[in-house]
Amino acid sequence: MGLDVRWQATMDAAIENPKSSVYDELIQSELITYRSRLATTPGFPNLDWRLFKAVVLIESGGPACAAWTSRAMQFGNPSDPAYNVLRSATQGSALIMDSQLKNDIATKSISIPTLNIRAGIAYILTMAAQFGSAQMIDDPTIRQHTVQKKESLFSISRSVHTTIQDIATNNPTLGRTLRPGQVIAYQLAHMTMVITGWTPITPDFPAAYYNGNSNGQGDPNYADKIRYVYGKLPP
Repeated sequence: MGLDVRWQATMDAAIENPKSSVYDELIQSELITYRSRLATTPGFPNLDWRLFKAVVLIESGGPACAAWTSRAMQFGNPSDPAYNVLRSATQGSALIMDSQLKNDIATKSISIPTLNIRAGIAYILTMAAQFGSAQMIDDPTIRQHTVQKKESLFSISRSVHTTIQDIATNNPTLGRTLRPGQVIAYQLAHMTMVITGWTPITPDFPAAYYNGNSNGQGDPNYADKIRYVYGKLPP
């Protein structure tokens, strides 16, 4: 494994410290909330709260360190691009965060330890989620549009607030070339981002996507550190 013995001693002391359980309920509650909201998405992963606790202990250094009562997951440190992802609700994070977390990210200090942990969990889930586009029907009523000169499927879809996919579905014999006077059936619809799958959240996942080892800038021993701490935590 090659982990520094002094680091192991620090983690052992952190785990044995009675204060190390202060965030357990928060972590468990957050993951329960995500399960209730996202469990029906394809391939929703197992969320083991102890793995997230291991990340908190490793990032903060444990209850004896100052980070334990501020940025417990080191989320939002200077030059941290992850913080901007949540603040701008980009890269699919808008589908991961609930309205309360979005508001707290926008209005509160990221140095509040509970918010720091909630944000860190949200970012890990954002990185684990796979996103794609899907059509949403806004009104099932079948409407009609008469093709005008120089109109295309794209321009029609924009002007009547539908999608090319919906036009194709409702007009199966429609060809690529439109003729003025053709009548096209459609429903009000739009394309939206959805969760299409998930990457399993194993010790290697935070090492690559939270600590940053995927770009060569993270701790090469991070996954082993998670395994070490995780293995010491009671079930």
